[in-house]
Amino acid sequence: MARLPHRVARARAVRQRGPVVGLPAQPFGYAMLATLGVGAGLGVLGALAAVATVLVYVGLALFLALALEPAIRFVASRGLPRWAAATVAIIGFVLVIALFVVAVLPLAVQQVGIFVDLLVDALRDLPNQAWYAWTTQNLVALDLNGLLSSLTELLTDPQQLTAIAGGVLQVGTGLVNGVTAVVVVTALTIYFAVTLPTMIAALLRLVPRSRRALTGSLLTEVLDSVGRYVSGQLVLATVNATFTLILTLFAGSPAPILLAVMAFVAALIPVVGTVIGSTLVVLATLTVSPFAAVVVAVLLLVYMQVEAYVLAPRVMSRAVALPGALVIVAALAGAALGGILGALVAVPVAAAGLLIVNRVVLPYQEAR
Repeated sequence: MARLPHRVARARAVRQRGPVVGLPAQPFGYAMLATLGVGAGLGVLGALAAVATVLVYVGLALFLALALEPAIRFVASRGLPRWAAATVAIIGFVLVIALFVVAVLPLAVQQVGIFVDLLVDALRDLPNQAWYAWTTQNLVALDLNGLLSSLTELLTDPQQLTAIAGGVLQVGTGLVNGVTAVVVVTALTIYFAVTLPTMIAALLRLVPRSRRALTGSLLTEVLDSVGRYVSGQLVLATVNATFTLILTLFAGSPAPILLAVMAFVAALIPVVGTVIGSTLVVLATLTVSPFAAVVVAVLLLVYMQVEAYVLAPRVMSRAVALPGALVIVAALAGAALGGILGALVAVPVAAAGLLIVNRVVLPYQEAR
């Protein structure tokens, strides 16, 4: 029989003799290594949690830069260099934000107080309505009087107003942080918009040369698709807000700018955002009259059909097409994780993942 290697023979001898007294305790060493690994993992998670806000700023700035990319390429196609096209697009973006902050936001805040006063008057006048009297007489299980008194007390009680004032102070503290976030995100957006090709080239240098062409093509397609989706969603939200503003002005709403801002924010949420915003607008129009609310509801329903079958296919024609179920699941998951911003970001991320599956995973599976 051939002679066994030295290590195999020694291992067999150790197993035959049994454990040798005096050897170091192996379980203790394994426990120490496991403890150090868990500690390192907790340290990494703690560090990520500490810089979570910074990561959100970076992600938001990157998405805004991708949304500006179509405009930058359009201006650059007119013969301007990249830095000049980026400057023009960024100046336009900053002017739009400044116009919103200076002209729109103060009016929207002012209309909040007007709308609350009108809502209080409408609640006090409800017992005089015929449908309210019929409901309280025939639907005994529905305590409308108790609900009405609770809502009126909430909006008129000084103690409740004091609590709301305390919340306003907290909002004021958050406003300072919000201004800081706007400054940081704006600076990062400008940097990303100007240096996006350089950043892509630097990332591609980390990829092996044999796969660099495919990776570059796929990365460019993903970024273009995400940029077109974000910019398209902003365009649709702007159209929705403009239509809501005109409609509520003709309906005689006391807070048309506030409702337009609400419609814009809600329309940023894919699929269900327009429905949520339209529902809020219709409910707010009830303070004018039930007839005005019905007319607004019908016109908003018509607009939703036009948006779904005319506007969205044209605006999103070059973005990655996603199945409706995947869009809903991604939007709900993103909203659960990060609110409105999470819902906005989740859908293009899902689109990028679907593009990678179609371009990389499926061809690899078919070639095996």
